[in-house]
Amino acid sequence: TTCIKVDEHVMTMDAEEHVSYNKKRPSQGPYSSNECGKKMKQQEEECIKSEQHNYRGFASLPTDVLISILCRSPASDHTALRDTCKSFRTTIDSASFKGERATSGWAEVSTYLVSGEELYDRDNPNGPEDVSLSDGDVDGDATEEERANKLRWKIAEKRAEEMIDYGYSDVYGYSELGRIDQDYGHHDITMDVVVDGSQVGSLYLVILPRGGYHNYPFHDATDAHSAELQMVGWTLCDSAGRLKVRSIKNEELVSGEAGKGGYLHINTVRISDAYRPMGCTNVVSEAVRSALSQPKLEGKWTLVTAISDYQVYMTTEEMEFKRKVRYGGNAEEKERADKRFWECALLDTLTLLRIGFKQIPETVSQKQN
Repeated sequence: TTCIKVDEHVMTMDAEEHVSYNKKRPSQGPYSSNECGKKMKQQEEECIKSEQHNYRGFASLPTDVLISILCRSPASDHTALRDTCKSFRTTIDSASFKGERATSGWAEVSTYLVSGEELYDRDNPNGPEDVSLSDGDVDGDATEEERANKLRWKIAEKRAEEMIDYGYSDVYGYSELGRIDQDYGHHDITMDVVVDGSQVGSLYLVILPRGGYHNYPFHDATDAHSAELQMVGWTLCDSAGRLKVRSIKNEELVSGEAGKGGYLHINTVRISDAYRPMGCTNVVSEAVRSALSQPKLEGKWTLVTAISDYQVYMTTEEMEFKRKVRYGGNAEEKERADKRFWECALLDTLTLLRIGFKQIPETVSQKQN
C-alpha cells in the first residue's frame, strides 16, 4: 500500500490503484518506491517550512499589535500561551501587557478574604513556639511514628489555643474575618487582590459592630484603632455610632439602613503599579467592589466610608521622589510633587465615586480635607 500526502490529507492506494495512478501521468513516468519516498519527503519538508514561515509571521507582529491580540484571551489560557514560544511568554509577562489588560477592561479582578487561621500562619510561619513532648505524653516504648504523631497533635492544640485565647497580642485574637479586637469587638480584615490569577495587591478594612450592642462605645473603639478611623468616626457619628452628619442623615431617611448595623471603613488599598497605568481606575474600582461584595461580609455592614488616598495611584518612583523633596528639594521639585499628590488624590476620589460612594459635603469644605 502506498501513502500519498496531498494538502495535509493522507490517501492510501493498493498496488493496482498505484499502477493506474502512474498510467495517468505519462509525461512524468511512473515513480519507483524510492522516488515516491523522496517526493513525499520533499513535500513534507516544504509543508514544515510553510508552517514555520506562518508562525514566524504571527510572532513577529509589532509588539503593540501582539499585545492587543493576546490581551483578549481569558486568564485561564495565559499559561498555555506562555508555553507556546518565547515571544508570547515575554509579551504576557511584560508590564505593557498587564497595563493593556487593565485599560481595556479585559483584566479578571477578584478578592480573597484571608481568614484568621491563614493570618496566624502568616504571622507565625514556624508554628507555635516551645512545643515539645514531656514524659507523660507518650509511653516509654512508643515508636518514632507515634511520637511524631503526638507532637503534631500538641502543635495543633497549641495553635488552636493561641488563635482563640491569645491571638498575636494581648488585645487582638483571630476570627473568621481576620483579626478581632478583644475589647471592642471590631475586626481588621485583610483581602488579597487577584488579577488574572496572580496576587497583585491587598486591601485592608475594619468593621465595627455599631448597633450590635446597646450603647456600643463607638468613639472609644475608633480611638483605640487608629487616628484615621478616629477622625472619620468622630466626624460622622456620635459616641454610640448614631449618624450626626446632615447629608448622610438625609440619605438615611430614604433607605432607613445607614444608621443601623455594622460600620465598615476602607483603610488601605495597594495594587501593583503595572495594573494602574496612566491613572487607569479599572482594576482598583473592581477590586474594591469585589471586596464589598464578599459573601462573608454580607449583612455585616450598612455604612461604608473611605478617605481619598493619594498613595493608591502614586507609583513607587513617585513615592520615592516625594519623600526625597519633602526635606531637601527645591521649590520647583516641591511644586511638582504637590501637584502629583493632588492628581492622585483626585484619581482615588473618582474611583470611589465610580464604585458608588457619595462625597460628604461637610468634609470637603476645606482643601486639606
